[in-house]
Amino acid sequence: MADASRAITLDQNNSLAYLARGLVKAGTGKMQDALADYDHSIALNAKETLAYTERGVTYVSTNQLDKALLDFDQALALVPTNQIAKSWRGLALMLRGRADEGLVDINSVLERNPSDPTAQLGRGLAMLTSAQYDRAIAAFDQIVTRAPNDAFPHVLRARAYLGLKKPDDAMKDLNFVLAARPDYQPALTLRGITWSVQHNYDKAVDDLDRAIAQKETVEGLFARAKAHEALNHADKATEDFRKATQLTPSSVFDVLAQAESKRKVQELSKRVPCGAGREGTCL
Repeated sequence: MADASRAITLDQNNSLAYLARGLVKAGTGKMQDALADYDHSIALNAKETLAYTERGVTYVSTNQLDKALLDFDQALALVPTNQIAKSWRGLALMLRGRADEGLVDINSVLERNPSDPTAQLGRGLAMLTSAQYDRAIAAFDQIVTRAPNDAFPHVLRARAYLGLKKPDDAMKDLNFVLAARPDYQPALTLRGITWSVQHNYDKAVDDLDRAIAQKETVEGLFARAKAHEALNHADKATEDFRKATQLTPSSVFDVLAQAESKRKVQELSKRVPCGAGREGTCL
């Protein structure tokens, strides 16, 4: 960080120095600061494929998948052989719910390099979203072993553990991530969901409040609504269920949560009759 900042002081137009500092900031969890440096680097040199690749990776980490896909497309337009960008594009497509397209990229990378960690993560995600939880855990185990401090595979493995109804194992992964990165939004959201599975709804709401304060997601709102419902906070639950139906889903997990939210809103609307002579039912 000191060297990169010094290089920028010496030359304000040094695009690689901004790129280097962005990499350091992203590695220490300062995602918004990293994005600012990547933006500056790209403004100075719009032909550096690594800058688009790394900004795309940071967008994935902050659940801005559409922006990430644009960056990966640009990185590959500049250098079609950029396997890092291709593997991350495949992963982002799968997270966005476009599994068929994503697997094309993932399989292409794995044909060249069977041990590519991002492509392996994508294959594990394919198993996770198709409810092959045991196989997904086995895939994520390999990745976690090689990169024990990488937050994302821990969160995905926690999802697989929840699929197997093993919330204690999920909690171990999530606590590990949050010990190092207390504000990591995907882990906060999933830990809130895990607290609810364990019937600890107050802690669930606390974690979900922190996650939603950073970014409203369909999954986060739906999870908080369920926790409020369990705590008999009917008004808060209703408001969150409604919001969850109105947001645009940003991930495959949001799509699933929104379908459940719509079902829940329909269910609640049948319970609450309209007043003042109005016909039908109201929520």
